[in-house]
Amino acid sequence: MTIPNVLTLLRVAIIPLVVVLLIIGETDKVRWWAFYLFVASALTDYFDGWLARKLNQESDFGRLFDPIADKLLVVAVYFVLVDGGIIAGWNILAVILIVSRELLVSGLREFLAGRGVSMPSSRQAKYKTAVQLASAAMLIVTPMFGEQFMVISLIGLWLATALTISSGYGYWMRSSEHISARTDKAGD
Repeated sequence: MTIPNVLTLLRVAIIPLVVVLLIIGETDKVRWWAFYLFVASALTDYFDGWLARKLNQESDFGRLFDPIADKLLVVAVYFVLVDGGIIAGWNILAVILIVSRELLVSGLREFLAGRGVSMPSSRQAKYKTAVQLASAAMLIVTPMFGEQFMVISLIGLWLATALTISSGYGYWMRSSEHISARTDKAGD
């Protein structure tokens, strides 16, 4: 178990704490704790990759679980924010689009892995994750800052959605030749 992998697992372990704090977050103090834990968890996304490269500890586990941990963190927080009415109305569509893309790209990567094709994260996907994390962090504290901050936070959510769809399209285009390629296996 390497330090980068421990950070990835720590990110996953923090998710239930953030979710519980957001669900019971009736006071500003509790909401701030949810925000701080979320930001700490989000920062592990940067540091696990940086340390893996710096310490030459890149691993198959990290390549698989790092993006899963990111998706779990973002999706869990977005779901709680929908449930709490922070993300409501047409803005729920943004969450549906983000979750749909994440599931489709994860399935695509698994399909390609079955064909022996690696599909590493693109630079655009890294920006997408950063914007998703930033918009989720802003939405966590939105109830404490009023309507104008809510508008800015929701613009961030839709920017994250646009980047999410765009990077998903990029994955689809990069993988299209492998999707239609025949294999020697019967039934493909």
